[in-house]
Amino acid sequence: MATRPRLLCIGDLNADIAITGEVTPGSDTAGTVELAAGGSAANVAAGVARTDVSTRFVGVVGDDLLGTFLIDELGGHGVEVQSIRRAGVSSRAIAALVGVTGDRSMVSDLSTATVLTAADVDAEWFDGVGWLHLTAYSWFPEGGPEAFASLIKLAEERSIPWSVDPSSAQMLATGRSVGAALKAFTGSAVIFPSEDEAEVLTGLSDPVAAAQQLLDIADTAVVTRGPDGAVLVRRDHTTLSAPAHEAIVVNALGCGDAFAAGFIASRLLARDDEASMDAGLAAAARVVEISTAR
Repeated sequence: MATRPRLLCIGDLNADIAITGEVTPGSDTAGTVELAAGGSAANVAAGVARTDVSTRFVGVVGDDLLGTFLIDELGGHGVEVQSIRRAGVSSRAIAALVGVTGDRSMVSDLSTATVLTAADVDAEWFDGVGWLHLTAYSWFPEGGPEAFASLIKLAEERSIPWSVDPSSAQMLATGRSVGAALKAFTGSAVIFPSEDEAEVLTGLSDPVAAAQQLLDIADTAVVTRGPDGAVLVRRDHTTLSAPAHEAIVVNALGCGDAFAAGFIASRLLARDDEASMDAGLAAAARVVEISTAR
């Protein structure tokens, strides 16, 4: 029997508190509040585990009940979870303000207490792995760049291709320099920016032009465009553009993660770029129709 390919996702695992409704400042607002498991890297792991690709996830939580819930929930998706539990620390939660059109605004807690550090990194995580996926949420916090670089070094020493999600246009624009981000992401097999993240990284508003410029640091750049689908530019390949799959939009939370999951799983299964784009768009359409990120 052929060995199933394995993805390693390393990064954020947190609770999502999704708040839906038009908030009235200084008063009460009728709406919904939903607690669910989230985290960009964890969402990708859960999405890939739905396919024929085995999936390992490594992340940090506190030693509280929320941490136990987050680990058990992700494991319930068929993910092999290797958690690092910080004693005396609360697990992270992120607030997602969801508008009536499904668009979301995030308030992210990047407390270093539950962020991976270079001292946490273990080479054994890479055993039997065919792909590594990271998110910039592991790079933004204090100490994040060192851990991020350690993970990439281990992957490249083993000739394991890796991908990265730049995660947040606002954090790219206001945190460390864009130059530092580009340097950190250099060598990726695939970079998955949203349209606004691609613009921050390149200064170009046209998604195809931005993707082409990102080939300076990555073999493939896939720019996700929400309802307009996605564009893909790859070295020595034809540029691809595809519309989003039809869907009833409930909540855009986790759509980019779902796209990355579908795309990575398809590539690990040796499918071509067109099939991988379609798999990513199909996964995003599934997630946009539910109220949680996975």
